Amino acid sequence: MLRRQCPLFILSAMTLLLVACAAHKAQPSRPQTHPQHVAATPKASGKASRSDALAPGEVGYYFDVLQGRLQQSVDPAVIVGRSSSGIALDFSRRIGFASGEAQLDDAARALLAPLSKVLAEYRMTRITIRISADDDTAEARTLARQRASAIVHVLEDSGIAATRIRTSTGEAMGRAGDAHVEVELAPLTRGE
Repeated sequence: MLRRQCPLFILSAMTLLLVACAAHKAQPSRPQTHPQHVAATPKASGKASRSDALAPGEVGYYFDVLQGRLQQSVDPAVIVGRSSSGIALDFSRRIGFASGEAQLDDAARALLAPLSKVLAEYRMTRITIRISADDDTAEARTLARQRASAIVHVLEDSGIAATRIRTSTGEAMGRAGDAHVEVELAPLTRGE
């Protein structure tokens, strides 16, 4: 008698399990809320669209991850810090220009290569190259602009869109021919 009831019990249990499975509705998957770090390059008009810019709530996480990648990638002598508007990288200790010169040597180009690679990956950033003038003369300010342009060309040659890059030359902050070289990264946010 026990042998006859056991298959019946198993059959009943399997039937109940199949009914329960059929009645269960699959829950829709929730989209991930963290920002993707790869997006299209901003349009030439300068306005960021939804697909190539960050929502205001995504900026903090995006820049936390970007800062970590930069600290892993760039030379340890480059100071990577957070500012109120984004991330600042101080290359002054590593990129030096010969007195009166605006050309980057091979070592400086190699130093910028990891930065270029990360910036190509994290496209929702605006890049500002800031270089100080050696002194307050017009010639020194022109030289500072040429030095900034040399860095811009390295970034563009590595695939960074020119529309993302700006330059700024500041007052004399360098020491006897040493330019203060800083790269600032700010978020491209929707509606800009």
